[in-house]
Amino acid sequence: MNLYIFAIGGSGSRVLRSLTMLLASGVETSSNIIPIIIDPDMSNGDLDRTVNTLRKYEEIRAELAFDSSYQNKFFSTYISSLNNDSNYLLPLIGTSGISFDKYLGLNAMSQENQALAKMLFSNANLSSTMDVGFKGNPNIGSIVLNQFTQSKDFLNFENKFVQGDKIFIISSIFGGTGASGFPLILKTLRTSKNTAVANAPIGAVSLLPYFNLKANPQSSIQADSFITKAKAALNYYEKNVTGNATLNDMYYLGDELSSNGYKNCDGGDEQNNDAHFIELLGALAIIDFDAKQFNSPRGNTNFHEYGLNTGQISNSILFSDISTKTNNIIKRPLSMMALLNSYLNNRSKSHRTDQKWAKDRNAILGKSFFESAFFMNYTIYKDFFEMWLTELENNQIGFAPFNHDCDMKDSDGLAKIKNVVPHYPGFNPFRKKGYDLIDETLGKKLDSVPANSSAPITFMEVFHKTLSEICSTNLNIQ
Repeated sequence: MNLYIFAIGGSGSRVLRSLTMLLASGVETSSNIIPIIIDPDMSNGDLDRTVNTLRKYEEIRAELAFDSSYQNKFFSTYISSLNNDSNYLLPLIGTSGISFDKYLGLNAMSQENQALAKMLFSNANLSSTMDVGFKGNPNIGSIVLNQFTQSKDFLNFENKFVQGDKIFIISSIFGGTGASGFPLILKTLRTSKNTAVANAPIGAVSLLPYFNLKANPQSSIQADSFITKAKAALNYYEKNVTGNATLNDMYYLGDELSSNGYKNCDGGDEQNNDAHFIELLGALAIIDFDAKQFNSPRGNTNFHEYGLNTGQISNSILFSDISTKTNNIIKRPLSMMALLNSYLNNRSKSHRTDQKWAKDRNAILGKSFFESAFFMNYTIYKDFFEMWLTELENNQIGFAPFNHDCDMKDSDGLAKIKNVVPHYPGFNPFRKKGYDLIDETLGKKLDSVPANSSAPITFMEVFHKTLSEICSTNLNIQ
């Protein structure tokens, strides 16, 4: 089965980025993931960063194996672009380099229609260029986004979609692209000529205001309008989205706490916002929806919110602040990937190649492996993952479940997870601890990896088995 994810605007890309990080760590889905990004701002920094992350994920996964012979869950979910060309963006035609009035063909209209257009759109709207999106104007977005239904890529989506596939839509409710795109896409899907699409299970996450923007009188987007726009959109959604039984599941997410003020820009490569905990929860909404079973006919919309497991938090959220259900999904996978990266950061290539686990299969796990294209790709992805964690931590409110490597140099290497103290069963005074235990366990687990496995498969498999055992035995993370 496939889960097609329509990610609209900058918020859509940011949620998709968090989802990709979760899947890389080993969070599992029931479906293959096919992202479809809709964003007129093709130079959007958030979009560019997400696309690069998705492409690197695909490159890494292509060299791994996931069958009954292996237990590895890192990168296990299949992610692919709609056309299998690593281009996740559904293009909008005719929006580049022109103003909205020219897109409408205002000068070619009759005087009556020109007068009507000028009643519906302000002079600022009409003169606005669309290269960087709709600048918080859903009235513009609702006109321009209508064209995507006739695109070759959307028709390809309709042709590929079969019964059993599902759809999820990511959007914000307080901007321009997402607020206008979500109802339009939903209506288009429900009126599709492909009955599998028209009757498909559809879920959506709508992001309420959750960040501030720094004051910039030159920008056409101002944070003080977010609440007003969100209220107007919610009123419309009540009648035309959630109130007419066209949606199976609706997830609302927002943050009443004041977040860091992001740089206020109309779009382009400067729109490169730090990852936020709300976007991580948006990714978890997708995981939750994908795990559901759906029966026909469709009933009323189910509504979902998210609350923390604690009544009061300081500046940062830890694993202990979130629910048991959420921890059961993310704590172990994220911890395992964080430990893998921490080990690689603190054990040099010469150290690694001198260990039993590398020497026993020196032909594939020796020096050449750590200079291979696969390991270089993983190193790039490791940097992506660690940057994502750093942004989550530094935001407000922050998500900071892990200790920094630089703060652990003189401590146990397994003390990566905050509020989790490593323990070592038994009374052996010579037992290995920290990274040394990882090395020792890698050596013991290597024999369980099929001898004919490639270097990338062997590397990921032996690390997954090792860190899985350490999480269970030494960190009590089940």
